Amino acid sequence: MLLTVKRLIRWSTFILFLGIISCSSGGDDTSPDPNSNPDPNPNPNPTPELTIEEKLQAIIDEKVGTDADKLVGVSVSIRISDQEHLSLTGGISKLGVPVTEDMRFGVGSITKTVVAATVMKLVDEGLLTLEDTIEDWLTLTSDNVDSSITIYQLLTHSSGLTGYMYNDLWAMAEADLETPIPQATLFGFIGPPDAEPGVGHDYSNSNYLILGLIIEAATGKTVGEVMREKFWTPLNLNAIYFGTNEPIEGTWATPWRDGDDDGVLEDIEADFGPAFHSIFYCAADVFSTASDLSQWAQHLYNGDAVSEASRTNMMTDHYAIPDAIFVSYGLGTREVVFHGRSTYGHTGGMRGYGAYMFFDPISKVSIAMLNNQSRSDDGPLLRYELVNELLEEVFAHFNI
Repeated sequence: MLLTVKRLIRWSTFILFLGIISCSSGGDDTSPDPNSNPDPNPNPNPTPELTIEEKLQAIIDEKVGTDADKLVGVSVSIRISDQEHLSLTGGISKLGVPVTEDMRFGVGSITKTVVAATVMKLVDEGLLTLEDTIEDWLTLTSDNVDSSITIYQLLTHSSGLTGYMYNDLWAMAEADLETPIPQATLFGFIGPPDAEPGVGHDYSNSNYLILGLIIEAATGKTVGEVMREKFWTPLNLNAIYFGTNEPIEGTWATPWRDGDDDGVLEDIEADFGPAFHSIFYCAADVFSTASDLSQWAQHLYNGDAVSEASRTNMMTDHYAIPDAIFVSYGLGTREVVFHGRSTYGHTGGMRGYGAYMFFDPISKVSIAMLNNQSRSDDGPLLRYELVNELLEEVFAHFNI
């Protein structure tokens, strides 16, 4: 075996030596004759390089489909500062109906960015403070809710409260889809706490249920009215709605969900009545187009939706999270790492929908990705992969 290795080394050295001589003497028999007239265009039909739109569309198309391991439909908007550079769609709303750019999707927990911004707007105006407690504003009581919990603890999910969206609540909604469930009733579904207030971050929809009730108590208006007054009208965001309090105008993307865990998604559009909207409330009931949502990210994290001090506070790492991608939580804002960059916004999930909305302070890129399905095993991973791959191409193409 040793002799064989030595012979191989000698032969390799010899072949390399011949190659060097050949290159230095110009002895390549395949080299063109310098006196000839070579074809100035040896490849008359080169493959054209794909445009950025074509590259992103190919990424989307690879992720969408009607199989269980695909996303049913997708709408994407990408902005740099205040300019929308890319708007793309893929897949279907329902059988035979493709997703279009003007379709509204449920944004799920991205709603929390709007609720947090509404609270911070009221803080900017002096109506609320982050030290205000539940008992300062609400007369609702529960053995499971410590009335000394502060607005800051609600915003950062550090209240120790458990969630309220139990199966019994959904059974109540499904028994009468057309009748909204009062938020005071939702409050009664909050279970025993997981921890004492202020101990640490523990994500719970109950925090934002209570923040919505505080907003209404402080302003004397519905949450939907306050959002429209503070944000949608002055910012000219005409395709965002708070479904609990106002009709959603325009076309919805049909929601799909695997409700019985059999691996098959079902069209649940018929279920989406007032009862569902009332349950989602301030945890998840904003609906938007991708275009308006990417613009909302710019207004919130790169504009004047709230004061500079409030914006900074929302984006600050208040609680670190032991995860390589989802690394911290601020005030209604997740910090998520894409390609080594900290971006700010939120993910979203609700019955029939999933979403991403993030802003990169370095490049000023904001992305909104909306998807019309939930409860599929591959959905959360596919949504992350899609946004990650899209941003990789965008950062490279624009050299930002």
